[in-house]
Amino acid sequence: MTGQGEGGRVRDASSVDGCAELCDPERLRALEHTGLTAEPDERLDGFAAWVREALAVPVALVSLVQADAQVFPGMTGLPEPWATKRSTPLSHSFCQHVVLTTEPLVITDAREHPLVRDNLAIPELGVVAYAGMPLTDATGNVLGSLCAIDSTPRDWTDTELTSLRRIAAACATDLRLRLATYDAGREEVRRDRIEAVQQRSFHRSQTLLLASQAFTDTTEVDDVLARIRALVHTELRPDYVGAVVLDDQHRIIRLADDPVALAPAHTPDLDAHLPSARAMREAAILHYPDRQAFDAANPPAAAAIMRHLGLHSVVAVPLPGSDGPLGSIVLGWKIPNVVEAEDLLTIATIGGYASQALARARLLQHRISVAHALQNAMLTTLPTVDGLRMAARYAPADSREHVGGDWYDAAPVPHPTHPERHALVVSAGDIIGHALDAATVMGQARSMLRQTAWDHPADPPSALLRAFETANHGLHLGARGTTVLARLTETAAGTWTLSWTNAGHPPPILLLPDGTADLLHDHDALFGFTATTGVSRTDHHRHIPSGSTLFLYTDGLVEHRGHDIDAGTDALLSLLRHLHDRPVQELVDQAVDRLAPDAPDDVVAFAIRFA
Repeated sequence: MTGQGEGGRVRDASSVDGCAELCDPERLRALEHTGLTAEPDERLDGFAAWVREALAVPVALVSLVQADAQVFPGMTGLPEPWATKRSTPLSHSFCQHVVLTTEPLVITDAREHPLVRDNLAIPELGVVAYAGMPLTDATGNVLGSLCAIDSTPRDWTDTELTSLRRIAAACATDLRLRLATYDAGREEVRRDRIEAVQQRSFHRSQTLLLASQAFTDTTEVDDVLARIRALVHTELRPDYVGAVVLDDQHRIIRLADDPVALAPAHTPDLDAHLPSARAMREAAILHYPDRQAFDAANPPAAAAIMRHLGLHSVVAVPLPGSDGPLGSIVLGWKIPNVVEAEDLLTIATIGGYASQALARARLLQHRISVAHALQNAMLTTLPTVDGLRMAARYAPADSREHVGGDWYDAAPVPHPTHPERHALVVSAGDIIGHALDAATVMGQARSMLRQTAWDHPADPPSALLRAFETANHGLHLGARGTTVLARLTETAAGTWTLSWTNAGHPPPILLLPDGTADLLHDHDALFGFTATTGVSRTDHHRHIPSGSTLFLYTDGLVEHRGHDIDAGTDALLSLLRHLHDRPVQELVDQAVDRLAPDAPDDVVAFAIRFA
C-alpha cells in the first residue's frame, strides 16, 4: 500500500501535485512561525525518543518538510553524516508523501514499494520499513511527519500504529503551542490564554497516558499509593496527597506518615467523618474549592486540620472495587479555586486505574499468603536423630509466591532388622513445573514416597520407588520429574550405610572427612513419563565413614541458562571441598548464596553430617 489513512483509505501520493502542496504559502508560513530548523530541539528529541522506545525501532524522527528539504528538529538513531546535518534533500524524503496525501504512510519494505523504491534514503540512510503520521497545525496544514524507521522489513501492528498516532497527536499539540506562541506576540493576552489551555490539555493527556501505564507492574498496596503520588504531582501539583485504604474488616487504614494523622486535631474516631471516608460512602468525587465550602460540609475538627495544613482547596476521590470501596485519595492545595472540571476528570481517571491496581495487589497478597502457608505446611521439619546433623535450604523460582516443585525430605522409618537402631529415609526431588500446581503435586508425591517407605521397611529404595510409580500411574497423579530416594541404616558399630536409587536426578555428593568429594553419579531414567513406565530401578550401596557429609541438591543449584551443567557441578564440588569442615547449615547456605543467588529454577540444598 502507498498511504493509509485513519479509516483505511488509500491514496496514491504520486497523483498529487507535489509542488503545490509543499510550496503552499500558508503551510510554509506556519513552518517558519514554529521557529524550528535543523537545530536540535529538546522537546521534539523527547518525542522521537518516545517513539523509539514505544515501537522498539532503531530510528525515529520529527520531520518538518520544507519546499526543498526536510529538517529533523527531533531525531534519534539516525546514522552519520545525517545525524549531524539533521536534514536531507527531498530526494531522501519519505515524509514528503505524508504531507502530500495528508494521511499516514505505512510501508513494510520500501525496496519493493512502487512509491519509494527509488528513494535515495534506502541505500544512504538504510530506510526499509517506515511508518509516518501527519503533524498538523490548528488549521489542518500538514507540517511534516512523526515517523518510525526500521532497517529491515517490518509488518507494523495495529497496536504500534495506534501508539505512533497518539504520540503524533501529542507532538502536533506541541507544534501548535509554538505557533500559538508566535501569534501571541501580537496579541499578548490571547497568547497567554491559549498557551495555558494548550499546556494544561497537553499535560493532562500526558498524565492520563502515564496513568494508563503506571500501575501495570504494581504488586503491593504501597506500590499503588506511591504511583498515585507520583502521578498527581506531574500536572496537578497538589501541596498535599493522602490516601486511605480499607482493611478486611472495613476499617480505615491511614499511612503513618500522613500529615493528617500527625495534625493536633486528628483522632482515629475522626477518620470516619473526613472527606476521605465520605467519598467512599457516597461513591462520589468531593470538591471543595475554598475553605468556606469545606467548612460548610465538614465537622469543625476537620476544618481545623485543613487550616493546620494550610490548605484552601480539597478534592476527595473514591477508589471503587467490585465488592465496595477499596479506599480513597485526597488532594489539597494552598490556594483556592485551583481545580478545573477537566482536572476532576483526570483525578477520577487516576483513581480508576489505581483502584484496579489496588484490587489486583490485594488479590496477589492474599494469594501469596495462601501460598506461603501451603509451602510452609509441605516443607519438611528435619527430624532429630542421634549421630546425624541435618540442614536444608529451599529457594523457589517464583519468589513472590515462594512455592515450587522441588523438595527435600527426611523421615525416621523402622529399622529393617533391629528396632533399637536408627533408620532414616531421605529424598530430594524435582516435580516438573513451578508455582502452586507443581507444589501441590510435589506434596502428594513426597508423602506417598514417605508412606511407602514406612510400610515396607525391609524393601530396598528401588522397590519403594517402583511402588510409588505404580500408584502415581494408577491414581493419575501426574507427577513427573527426578528424585534420589535413599535409606540410611545404622549399623551395630554405630556407623551408617547408605542405599539409594536415582531416577534421573543430579548425583548426590559424599563429602569425606578429609575434604574429598565423591560424586555418586549412577542413575536410572526419570519417573512419571510414558517412555519410562516399567523401567528397572537400580540400588546402590555405600558405607559412610564417620565425619562424612551427604549432600543432596536439585538442578537449579548447578544448571543455569548459558552455562554447562558440568561446570556448575564442578563449582559445587570445589565449594564443598573448601567448606567440608563447616557446620551443615553454613554448607547449604553458602552453596545457595554463592552458586544460585538469582536462579531461574527452584533450588534445594540438603546436607547430612554423620558423627
